[in-house]
Amino acid sequence: MFKNYRESIGLEIGDGLVKAMQIRSTDKENKLLGFEIVEVNFRDGRQGIVNAIKAVLEKLGVNRKKQEINISVSGESVMVRDIHWPQMSDDEIRKALKFEVERQVHYKIDEIVFDYYSVLDKTIAETKTRVILVAAKKDLIENYAGLIEAAGYQCGFVEVDTFSLLNCFYVNGPQVSPGKAVAIINVGMEVTNIDIIKGRIVGLTKDAFVAWSNLIDALPENFELDFTNINALKGIMGSDDIYELSLFIINALSNQIRRTIEFYESQGRDTVDEIFLSGKVVMYKNLDKHLQNILGLKVTRWNPINSIDCSAHNLDKEKIQKNSEMMALCAGLACHRSFEINLLAAKKEKKQNKLVAFLIEYKGLLLTFLICLSVFISLWIVLITQVKTKEKNIKILLRENEKLASVIAEIEEMKMGKMKLKEQEQIARILLSRRIYWSRKFYDLSKCLPEKIWLTEVYIKGAERVSHKDLFDFEINRGLGKIADLSSPTISQEKIPEISFVIKGIAYSAQEETMLSDINSFIYALKENKNFIQDFKRIELKRSFRQLIKDTATMRFEIECFIK
Repeated sequence: MFKNYRESIGLEIGDGLVKAMQIRSTDKENKLLGFEIVEVNFRDGRQGIVNAIKAVLEKLGVNRKKQEINISVSGESVMVRDIHWPQMSDDEIRKALKFEVERQVHYKIDEIVFDYYSVLDKTIAETKTRVILVAAKKDLIENYAGLIEAAGYQCGFVEVDTFSLLNCFYVNGPQVSPGKAVAIINVGMEVTNIDIIKGRIVGLTKDAFVAWSNLIDALPENFELDFTNINALKGIMGSDDIYELSLFIINALSNQIRRTIEFYESQGRDTVDEIFLSGKVVMYKNLDKHLQNILGLKVTRWNPINSIDCSAHNLDKEKIQKNSEMMALCAGLACHRSFEINLLAAKKEKKQNKLVAFLIEYKGLLLTFLICLSVFISLWIVLITQVKTKEKNIKILLRENEKLASVIAEIEEMKMGKMKLKEQEQIARILLSRRIYWSRKFYDLSKCLPEKIWLTEVYIKGAERVSHKDLFDFEINRGLGKIADLSSPTISQEKIPEISFVIKGIAYSAQEETMLSDINSFIYALKENKNFIQDFKRIELKRSFRQLIKDTATMRFEIECFIK
C-alpha cells in the first residue's frame, strides 16, 4: 500500500563538470537508477552552468514537478564549528544557537543561514553535548539554489561538501572500527574536502583550496601522470616548469592534510591512524602511495559507489566504472541520509522513512482511525450546514433591521427639517413685523447717500446662526425697533453671535482719486446721523476695490454696521 523506499537525486557542480545521480534508498540498501555527467561551457558564464544542469537532468529523465534536486556547496563562505555545551534538548539547542551563531561565524545573523546536528560524545564527558554548527552566507546558498531554479527544477536541500562526503562514507565506505580515528579526503580539481571522524563523532571538517587544475592544464594532451616517479616530469616540453608545479601542488596538498591532522590531534583527540582517499585526481597513478610516503600514514583509495547496487539494466556500466572514484559528493547527496543538514532558507524537514514504517506497522489502527474520521467529518458537515443556515437567517434579519433603521433616520430627518422650517418661519415673521422700523432705517440711509454713490445690496448678516427664540429675544431686548417690553429678561451674550447690517454699493467719480473720499464721506454721514447710528455700536468699511464697468472706472465697497 505504501512505498518503503525513497528516490533522491544528487547533483554536484564542480571540476568543470556537472554530475547527477539518482538512487533508490532504504534503510538497508541503495540502488543506482541513473548516472549522467556533462561538461560545463564556462564561456557562457552562469548560463553555461544552467545549461549543463538542464542537460544532465534531462538525460537522467527527472520529473520537474515531482522530484527535487539535492546539492552541496563549499568555499570560504561556508563555516563548520564544533561547540561543546552542557547536555540539552533540541529545543534548548535551537534557542541557544540564536545567541551563539553570530559569535561563532562573525557574520550578522541576517547575512547567513545555518543548521546543526548534535551528538553526545562520551569521550568528552557524560553530561556534554557536542553541537556541529554548519553555516553559510545566504547569498551563496541563494546563488546555488537559483541555478537549479533557473534550469527549471526544484531544489530539495542544500548542505556542505564535507557532509556529503561523510554521508557517502558512512553509507558506502569500508567498515572502520568505532574507536579508530580516520581522515576521509576527496581530492577535486579546485577544492579538497577533508573530514576527520571517530566512529559517528565528527571531529573536524575542512575545505582546502588546492588548484590541481593548473597542473592538468599544463600537462601535454594524453599524458599519463604517474606520481611514483615525479622526476620523469623534468624536461617535458623543454622545461622544468611542470615538474616544479607538480611538486608545489603535491606539497601544498600534503601540508594542508598534515596541518589539519595535527590540529585535530592537538585538541586532545585520538591519533589519526589511516587516510581514505577519493576524488577525480586520485585516478592519476600512485597518488595514494606518494602521499603515504610523504605523510607517513596509511593511505587507502576507496570507491564511493562500491556498496551501491548498480545492477539496473539501463546503466552504462563502463561510464560508471570510469568515473566511480569522483562520485563521492554526488552519491552522498542521493543515497540514504546519515545527517539531516539543510541550509535552504525555507527549510523542509522530511521524515518520510519513519512515517512509512509507522503507517505499515499500524495499518489496522489507521483504517479504524479513518472510519472514525469519516464519521466525524460527516457530523461536522451537518453541523456546519446548520450553522451556515442560522448565519444566513441572521444576515436576513440584520438587513431588515438596517432598512428599518434607515426609515427611522429618514423620519427623524423630516422632523428636524420641519423644526428648522418653523424656526425660519418665525424669523421671517419677526423680520416682517419690524418692516416699519427698517423703513425708517432705509429712509435715514438714503438721506446720507451722496449723489455719486448708489447701493447694490443690503442685508443682515449673522441672523441665520441664531435660533428663532434667541433672535426674538435679541430683537426685543437688544434694540431692533425699541418697541418691545423692556421689562423682559435679557438673554446671555454668549448665546447671540455678532449681527451686522451690511451695505454694498458702487462709487463713481470723473476723478478716480476722489471715489474713496466719497465713500469715507458716506460713512461719516452715517455716523453723524443720530437716527441711523443709535442702534449700531460701530460702522466699518470692510473692503473696497476698483472695477471697470464698460471702460468706466468705479469702486465697489462693503460697509458693515454692527448692531448693539
